[in-house]
Amino acid sequence: MPSPLERIDFEAVKQRFDAFWRREVPGRPLVAITAPRPDARAPDFETPETLRERWTDIEYQCNVARHRVENTLYLGEAFPMFLPNIGPDSFAAFLGAELRFVDDSTSWVEPFVDDLTGYEPAFDRDNRWWRHMCDLIEALCEVAPGRFLVGIPDMHGGGDALSAIRHPDRLALDLYDVPGHVRRIMLRLTAIYKEVFDEYWCRTSRVQEGSTTWLRAYSRGRYTALQNDFSGLISPEMFAGFFLPDIRELAEYLDNSLYHLDGPIALGNLPLLLEIEALDGIQWVPGAGSGPMLEWTHVCRTVLETGKCLFIGCRPEHLLPLLRQLPHEGLLVSTGCGNEKEARSLLRRVEAEFGPARRTPPGHGPHPE
Repeated sequence: MPSPLERIDFEAVKQRFDAFWRREVPGRPLVAITAPRPDARAPDFETPETLRERWTDIEYQCNVARHRVENTLYLGEAFPMFLPNIGPDSFAAFLGAELRFVDDSTSWVEPFVDDLTGYEPAFDRDNRWWRHMCDLIEALCEVAPGRFLVGIPDMHGGGDALSAIRHPDRLALDLYDVPGHVRRIMLRLTAIYKEVFDEYWCRTSRVQEGSTTWLRAYSRGRYTALQNDFSGLISPEMFAGFFLPDIRELAEYLDNSLYHLDGPIALGNLPLLLEIEALDGIQWVPGAGSGPMLEWTHVCRTVLETGKCLFIGCRPEHLLPLLRQLPHEGLLVSTGCGNEKEARSLLRRVEAEFGPARRTPPGHGPHPE
């Protein structure tokens, strides 16, 4: 039986992502569609009893990776990958924060910095969570070849890491009370971020070409998602003064990058982000209670019309309407279907309506059904 990577034309997928980063349209717009495989099987391995074990048992995580990719159908620009993961605040845990597992999908850390004036961030390679992450990546790299790509772990660095180890409310006050120390610490956090990414890249690149992350785009080079969710709590002026330099430097350091812009409270920072030349694009998420992506096409257009890439997700029934309303250069839309028939039908409709023979200038009025 073909492996998950062998079931797709991954070389063609790579070429289409090359076009994505160049803001080109390779025949039709990029769409990543997933669905359960019709021959999906139940897990044939045991699930650990405790929450902590489910997060930290490396053999179990490798079994989950194999099972997940083998039972998923990947169409369009979707491809099999698995993310080494101990939660979004792993970077803060590497700095010494205590990690708490909340449920099977997320974790958080306990703030531990009482005073920024005497704090110097330190990345200790003997940190237990760093050692665990390295062991997990190594184990996944053993089983990944031919099956899936190993993703660059979620890295909430910079302002999000500082918010996690200090507490958002306290950090907001620190911006007024000790601004110089915030800037000093941010410089150090940027340097540590690069050090951590370099280690991730070194390990994953031994078994695969290029990189991906939880934002499932593919790059032949060094790619990950940048973000600062804390910035939604402060003014754009403060974001620019304290945290934008970190985003700019990391975008310049990476070969490709997308910024995760989360929710309407973060939209005030969008103009500043679009001015960063090295930043390839934006992943826009309206957030819970903010309506479907179809109600945010004005934000999508703003990103695309400035020459940046845009990565968005949507409901399957909204994919075609979105493609009719948006420019396609630099656009990647992801969706998940309930079954193979629905997924293949959706891709055929995209190809029929927006393929080379049918494509009209995108964003210039509706296409016929």
